[in-house]
Amino acid sequence: MRWLALIPGLLLGVVMALVTGMWQFALFTFVSVLSAALTMALMRKKRREPDIDYSDQPLWVSSSALAIGDKVLPKSGWFFKEQYSDVFYEHFTKLSADREVSQRTRELEASFYRARRVGALPFWAGVADANNLEFDLVADGPHCLIVGSTGSGKSEFLKLITSSLLAGVKPGLIQLVLVDFKGGAALRGINQHPAALTLVTDLDEGRHERFWLYLSGELKRREHLLAEASVSAIDAMPNLARLIVLADELPAIISSHPLAIGTLDAIAARGRSLGVHLIATSQSLSGIPRALITNLTMRFALGSIDPGDLISLLPTMRAGASNSARAIAIWGSNTCSFDFPISKTIPNLGDSKLFPELVSGWSNGLPLQVQSKNGLVGVFDIPSQQRFENLLFEDLRNSSVLVVGAKGTGKTTFCETAKSWPNAIVLDCPSVEQLEQAFQSGGQVVCAMSSSFLMPLALQRKFENIIYLRQGNFDQHLAAGLPKNQWSEKTPPGRGWFKNLSIQLAMPKLLQNQHNQVREHQLQAD
Repeated sequence: MRWLALIPGLLLGVVMALVTGMWQFALFTFVSVLSAALTMALMRKKRREPDIDYSDQPLWVSSSALAIGDKVLPKSGWFFKEQYSDVFYEHFTKLSADREVSQRTRELEASFYRARRVGALPFWAGVADANNLEFDLVADGPHCLIVGSTGSGKSEFLKLITSSLLAGVKPGLIQLVLVDFKGGAALRGINQHPAALTLVTDLDEGRHERFWLYLSGELKRREHLLAEASVSAIDAMPNLARLIVLADELPAIISSHPLAIGTLDAIAARGRSLGVHLIATSQSLSGIPRALITNLTMRFALGSIDPGDLISLLPTMRAGASNSARAIAIWGSNTCSFDFPISKTIPNLGDSKLFPELVSGWSNGLPLQVQSKNGLVGVFDIPSQQRFENLLFEDLRNSSVLVVGAKGTGKTTFCETAKSWPNAIVLDCPSVEQLEQAFQSGGQVVCAMSSSFLMPLALQRKFENIIYLRQGNFDQHLAAGLPKNQWSEKTPPGRGWFKNLSIQLAMPKLLQNQHNQVREHQLQAD
């Protein structure tokens, strides 16, 4: 039907030629109509060609031809689709950005990507429009979320900003706690830094509960410090080190233990004033509570992420609005596209720890051996208060004690120590009749039993204190009501649970040395 629109113009040219006698009118009209017809034919042909995704095809550029993949592009602009121009524009824009990032990387690599910006926790994130993109985690955060699909570079970007933070903050004023739920592959190297306090992974299931209690206890410790100094925020205590929690794969971390989400929520809500900051990565927003996302105010979207996630991170952003840059930074009401390099180095790796006592508290927990002296029965681990507490004989005076454990767990050694307690009736694996006689005597009963022994419930209830050492197998461990994720065949002698707390029983020095030798042989055999 569009061809009919050309007929009036052609007739008008013929009429004008007949009236005026100037046949040039007819010639010009014919040429114009022919040109319009050719243009419409070319446009129709271009529309009929399907739009093909060339984003994953290589580009070939030479002096005589252009090609995308195996398709040689037309030389004439009449046949050159707008889609081809977009592909080449994005390609050369990315090449230019990569060259700029490479140049800035070479300039900053020697300084471990140290930021020029002044602040409490400054860091360099990359290059945006040929300019350095720098932030202060305290002023622009105080917490950060990095979102990107597999292979987008989340872990590498996390290493980059960590390196920049460590380079830009005076040693002793920054501490790192690392949570890596990809087996430790991403953050294990950072754990060698002097400022790193501990690393916990998804493979350390027996440590998870203690870790979250200890981290929660750190928040309480800092609250007490601020209260004692009569200040409301860490800004008034410049010598107090800021703690940064690096969490790789946040949804998996949240689902790993019931204490995880509550502790992370507390950090996100109260961390700014306490000097505790969270930097987390995730493949998507799925599995992260909305309340937690709200407090992670500094956000980085890396690579191609789900359009719904992009809208959630920034409601005014649309997937089509993103360009060829490698990432988008979102903080406050600001957004910025940028590119970043892969971090190759982190400063001071392998140097002596700045906080050796804190490293021991965060990572090791109870000592493997405790020497019995001055009435010491054992040592409690109270991670929620970040402290150990001694259990003395005086605490158990005039009350019955039952120690249950498998062979080689130290229950017999405990009985040997208990024989020095005044007026104590000490029994090592007695019969039911012997136990009943001991209780009838009216003295303090101290008894050690094998985990495979089935004690009558009425008799078991007579014990006011029960200490569980390592059980013979996992089923016995569960039957004793012990934490499911804390079962291990390698639990050291004397290690157990008392009143829902971990305890290490004290042992005589000679036996302690013997156990040390046995443990050394086991480690060598492994």
